[in-house]
Amino acid sequence: MVTLPVALQLYSVRNEMKEDFEGTLKAVKEMGYDGVEFAGLFDHSAKEVKAPCEKYELVPISAHVSYLTMLENLDIIADYKEIGCKYVVIPHLDKNILAGGESYPQTLEDFKKISKRVNEEGMTLLYHNHDFEFEKADGEYKLDRLYSDLSSDILKTQLDTCWVNVGGENPAKYIMKYAGRCPVVHLKDFVGSKSDSMYELIGKKRRRHQEYRRV
Repeated sequence: MVTLPVALQLYSVRNEMKEDFEGTLKAVKEMGYDGVEFAGLFDHSAKEVKAPCEKYELVPISAHVSYLTMLENLDIIADYKEIGCKYVVIPHLDKNILAGGESYPQTLEDFKKISKRVNEEGMTLLYHNHDFEFEKADGEYKLDRLYSDLSSDILKTQLDTCWVNVGGENPAKYIMKYAGRCPVVHLKDFVGSKSDSMYELIGKKRRRHQEYRRV
């Protein structure tokens, strides 16, 4: 039986990370996690982030980095290489710049630009889904359209089992659909049925796509 390493998405402990960066990483290791996925560096340099990861033997497997942040400053990608991340993950997009939106062609070009730099740094670009990518454009899920319009050498996926479920698909089957293109999976569940307040579980009152909109 193959045992896969398990990392913690540090957004889950974002308040603790703000208060005690190194102490929180130490606690994560003591809880038994093999690695971490960053969601912001909390005003620390790459060197300051890498040191406690090495100290506590936590693998910095990946990092969620804003799409707009990378477009505005591609050099930030080098910080994640220095930390030791293998994957850079775009965590969220405005639904209006996905398939069906006027800006979708530009979105594809932006992904190519970001991916080129990520690849040059020796890492791989992934996209993390929520549920709104399971809305359809021309009869096809917007998420599937993204992966059909961009080759796997440009963009791979980080499927989130909770949001795939909320989007109406079977998570296990959907992961198998992208076998070979899904090196990192987000595992989480929810109790009850889908509701309009589900985004409150991740600290958001509602889907705030507008903060990711290109002007």
